[in-house]
This record gives sequence, structure tokens and C-alpha cells, in this order.
Amino acid sequence: MKKLFVFFIGLIIYGSLFPFTFSYNNGAPERWDILFHSFHPFTSLGDILGNIVLFMPFGYLGLEALSTARSGKPPTRKIIFYGLALALIIQLIQVYVPSRSPAFADVYWNGLGIILGIMSAQLIKRFFPKLSLSDATNIPAILALFWLLYLLFPFVPTLDFQEIKNSIKSLVLSPVFHWSNFLIGTTGWLLFAQFTKGLFHQPLLDRQRLLLFGIFSIIIRPIILSNYIFPSDVLAVIAAIVIWPRLERSKVNNIRFLACAIAVTILYYSIGSLDFSSHNFGFSWIPFSGFLEGNLFGNTRSLLFKLFLLSSMIWLVKAGWPYGRFQSLWIFSFILFLETLQIFMSSHTAEITDPLLVLLLAFLIRVKETAPSPQADTAKETKTTIPEKTNPEKTSNPTKQIVLFISSILLITVVMSIVIRLPGVPYNVRELFRFGGSFIAILPFALFILWFGMSIPLISRRMLKQPDYHFIRFPLWVFCAGIISYLLLKISVTEEALDDIVGSSNVFWFVSNQNIWGSFGMMLSKIIPLPSVWAILEEIVRFLALFSPLTFMLCLFYQAGDLIEKYNISGFFNKGRLVMMSLSLNIIYALPWFYLCKFIAFDHSSTDNLNELIARDGFFGTGGGGYLYLLFMLLALNCVWVRQSQWRAFFKVSSIIAAATLGWFLFNLGLEANVQKYGQTFSGVDFLLGPDRKVKLSETYLFLRWIILYTSSITILAWGMRFTIPSLLSPRIKNKTNRRLNNG
Repeated sequence: MKKLFVFFIGLIIYGSLFPFTFSYNNGAPERWDILFHSFHPFTSLGDILGNIVLFMPFGYLGLEALSTARSGKPPTRKIIFYGLALALIIQLIQVYVPSRSPAFADVYWNGLGIILGIMSAQLIKRFFPKLSLSDATNIPAILALFWLLYLLFPFVPTLDFQEIKNSIKSLVLSPVFHWSNFLIGTTGWLLFAQFTKGLFHQPLLDRQRLLLFGIFSIIIRPIILSNYIFPSDVLAVIAAIVIWPRLERSKVNNIRFLACAIAVTILYYSIGSLDFSSHNFGFSWIPFSGFLEGNLFGNTRSLLFKLFLLSSMIWLVKAGWPYGRFQSLWIFSFILFLETLQIFMSSHTAEITDPLLVLLLAFLIRVKETAPSPQADTAKETKTTIPEKTNPEKTSNPTKQIVLFISSILLITVVMSIVIRLPGVPYNVRELFRFGGSFIAILPFALFILWFGMSIPLISRRMLKQPDYHFIRFPLWVFCAGIISYLLLKISVTEEALDDIVGSSNVFWFVSNQNIWGSFGMMLSKIIPLPSVWAILEEIVRFLALFSPLTFMLCLFYQAGDLIEKYNISGFFNKGRLVMMSLSLNIIYALPWFYLCKFIAFDHSSTDNLNELIARDGFFGTGGGGYLYLLFMLLALNCVWVRQSQWRAFFKVSSIIAAATLGWFLFNLGLEANVQKYGQTFSGVDFLLGPDRKVKLSETYLFLRWIILYTSSITILAWGMRFTIPSLLSPRIKNKTNRRLNNG
């Protein structure tokens, strides 16, 4: 509770000092004069309600956070004093924020909000002694309360007949039906019924809670200030009353059904208008900027609504899939995806607030763990026990894997769509994709990244199933996987970008004009006289020569770990012996192809970017390429270890950070320190990681960019590897391999 209290204090400070544009000279004396003449308590109604609501959580949470077991009295005076001091300090600081209006009157209403928060906490503690924000059992009741708060905001009754007439005008005089309100209302009342199940001890109230609260909301909303009711709101209550009993009697899992319903509701609420535009309206990276700007009244009601929707979805997913992994991450990805789509919608404002709310709420919302029944049958417990070693191909759910795979592609696409538009991103990254970096162009690139990781265990599985003729099959599988990668990359990036990476196609000119292949080349150029065909083949060969070495290294390390896993090898000596045997054989198979790739991609490259950036000096005469190959080996070993190791996440993250630091030095040693290009002098690291050729970043910023790049590469590659699960070997091959190991 203390952490939540501290968080709300930070939220109050953030909301009060936004947008943090401090000015100590411009207009400060005038604002001091305004502050000292602002003792009159009555300002606008929206301002008064905003100041009250802002500090109500301070009083409510402070009563429990600052209470001690030694003193029996609640720390009411202490909370009021601390709250007023915080409110006063905020008003004094606002003098130096030109966009804010400091006023001592705000302190009055902040104090009233603190008192109301304390009173609310005391009333709830008296009538609902077991209700606490720190208890996971009470989360559903709090979510139901959020729904009522959203409906009854701003909680101020009015006796003005004209105001009441305006409230029911859209219901009686000029009825207007809104499908969005109907969908939201029906889902909200069904969630209310689910969250309040068993909350009321009176049987009649518990059975008729949905009917009573639904009718109560229809009656009370017209007499609340600026609260309007539509036919869709009434029909939503009726629909929920009709659906809920049938839902309870059905065999459908209520929690999972409601989780899907609220996902559809959020989807319709976010992009239901479908007013997509080709114009990019931008993305706001400042949290709560939309809430703190504009109409505070409408923004507060919208915030209550979002808190209800997002909190409900998080609780339902955690309760409906208790053993699922990364539940919060998938919800975060879903909301971030919707916010990204809103970039291209004129009726919405895309911002980072909702995804951040998901992360915060996921941290706060917990689901009560159901303990096993003490009368559980021993046989039943034995039956439900999951064995440690199972066949992954038989236990995996193909549908779940497909959904996870598609979700991963969409998440990577959304993140990259945002990243390439960030300020300071290297210009060659922004200009890499087709159609100006549109969603359609980045989608196959995301598939290319995942496929690059998927191909590693796929090749390893083929090598384990067919252990003979590796010197032919191993390179062939690597090149086949590389061709698929090439095709995905071809439809994603521009031709200019691809030429910068693999080089231009010039073999046909040298063969036909310089006779570099002799009479055989001249004959071949006459048989296939189409330069376009030669250009495509040369581009594929150069791409394979550039990317295949990393695939070779990943497969070498992955198969070594696969052998240990599949044959249940135990003991450090036995594992080391198996790894050395596997690596030795596979390196022999791959060594000629390593040299061929180096000969094509570097010794006879057709792009100056590679030759100019790679350092001339290096150990044993290999130049900077030797350090870069060591970097590739480090990345491959680190990636495979993160994927296959059973160690805890802390050690995996530590290994990534340590390897990234070592890789930073290899990266610098492998690239030239001074590159003369475009009339500028810069290092190879600046060329690849810097924003452009004019602005040079410090070593610290370059190192941070490298850490992000390296960590992202390891994470995505390791994640892609999980989608291809190597099958278990047949008994014949397993016995054959064991005999080889035993015979040495």
C-alpha cells in the first residue's frame, strides 16, 4: 500500500507540473502577484472538481499507508498536514511554469479532496471491513466500483429542471441510438455482474444485483450534472439482464468469454470509426498529455472509463489463463498496436498513455490464487501431475503456436514502425523500407527476423534426424534458409538499400567485357544473354555469402546444445566431450563455406561500404574482419545459450549485458577509427549508429545505442527459435549416436 501511495504522490506532482516548461524570469513577478490575489475559493466547476478528485486518493491511501500498529488512532491530522503542504508547494512551483495558473484557492479544494478521501476510507472500513486495495480478493469489487464511477461521474446532483431535461432529451424527445454505447454498456454490465458475484450477503440483493443497479443507474444519471442518457444505455442494461442468467447456466467459461468480449469492445472503441487517413498524425510520447490538456471534465470521465476497461481486461486474462506466460505483455502489445493504428485516424489521438497504464495496472492487479482442496483424492493429484520430460511435439498446441507467431509478427512490426520514426534514428534505417516505412513494408521484415531465428532449430532438427552426409546437407539447408530470408527481405526493403548491403550486380559486365571467366564465361553469357537474370542470381549469391556465416555459427552452437538435451547427457565431462565432438565435425563441414563466403562478400565485394568501414589492421593479418567474426561467434553463442539454458532470467539478462559490453570492444576494433567520406571524417561506429553524417554522438550515447541493438537482436533471435521445436530422434538413430559416444 505504501508503494501505491508513493506512486499517487508522483502522479499528483506529474499532473500538477505538466508540461514542465519552467521559466524563472519571463513573467515570474506577474505570476507571483496573481498567486497572492487568488484567495477567492470559487472558480470554475470543472477546476474545483478536478482539484478535489486529484487529492482524494492521497487521503484514501494515506490513511492505510501511514497507519501503524502501535498507535490505535488513525493519522488523520498527519495526512491532512502533509497533503496541504504538498498542495502548497505545488502552487509555489507552478509560478515558474508559464502554462499553469497558480492559485491558493486550489489548496482549499485539494484539502477538501484529502478530507473526502479520508472519510471514504473510514466509511468503507466501517461497513466493509474486509475491503482493501492490498487484498487480491477485493480487486473485482473495486473494478465494479470503477464502472459505477464512470457512469455516475461527476457525482454532483442537480435540481435544475432544464439540466434534467437536457439529460433525458436524447432518450425521450430525440432518441439517438449509438452502437458503441450499446456494446460498451452491455459488456460493462456483464462485467459488473461477474465482479459482484458473491459480494452481497443478502440473497435477494445478490440475485437481483444486476437488475437493481441497472435500474438505479438509469434513474439517477439524469439528475447528475452533465450526465446524459441515451436509448442505447437503457437497451444495454436490458441486454445484460437477459444475457447474464443464460451465461451463468451455460458451460462456457465466463471469465474467458468476458475477456474476449472486452477485447472486442476495446477494439471497437479504439478503431471502430475506421476513419483511416493517409496522413500521419504523429504519436505522443508524453504520458497523460491528452488527459492534462483540453477539457478536464471529459478527460476525467474518459480516464475512469479506460481504467475500468484496462483493469478488467488484465484481471480477466490473469484469472482466465492463470498458467499462461507473458499475459501482461500480450495485453500491452494489443493496446500498443491499437494506439499505433490510431496514428492514421483523424478522430483519435495516438499516445503512449494507455500502454503505460497497462504496465502499471498489471503490476498492481493481482488475482487470488486458489489453494488445492485438502480433501483432494491422492489418485487425482497423481493423475494431474505433469511429468518433467514430455515430447514437445505432442504436447504443444498448434493453434496456440500460430496465434503466438502472428502476434509476435504484429508486435515487432508495430514497435519497428514507431522506432524508425523516432528522432535521432539513423537516416539509413528510416530510408531502408519500401513505401516510406509503411506498415505493409515492415510486416515482411518482421517475418524475416523471426524466420532467421526459426531456421536455426529447423536446420538442427534436420541434422539430428539425418546424421549422414552433413558435408552436403548442412550447407544446403543453410543456403535454402538463406534464400527464404532473401525473398522476405526483397519485398520489404528498397533496391537501393539492398544494393548498399550486398553490393551492386556487375558480374555479367566483367564476364562479357573483361573475360574474367575465360571462354566458359563467354559461352555462358551467350547462352543466358539477359543481364537481369545475372543480376538476380548475383544478388542472391552475395546475400548468401554475407548472411550465411552467422547462420552457420548459430546452427553449430544450437546443435551442440540440442544433443545434450535430446540424449539426456549428464556430467560436465560428458557434456564437454559431446560439444567438442559436435563442434569439431560441423566446423570441418562449414570451414570451406566460411572461406567461400569471405571470398565473395569481402575479398571481391561490389560495395565500398564494407571495405571502407572494416579496419585494415587486425590480429594474425585478418584485419578487422577477424574481430567481426569473433563478434558474430559471441552473438551466436549468447543467443543459443539464452534460448537453451535452464538458468534463471537474471543470469540470462546478465549474460546479455556482459556479452554486449565485450561485443562493443570487438565492434570498435573491427571497424575503422577514421573514415573519409562525404567530405567528413568519422569512425565506422559513427557511420552505423549515428543519426547522420553531420551530428557526432558521444561514446556514451553510441554505447547505449549498441546495447539496445545487441539486446534486441538477441531477444528476437531467441524468441524466433522457440517456434521450431526439434522432434525427438527415433530409437535407431539415438542408439547409433550413443554407441558412437561410448566408443569414443
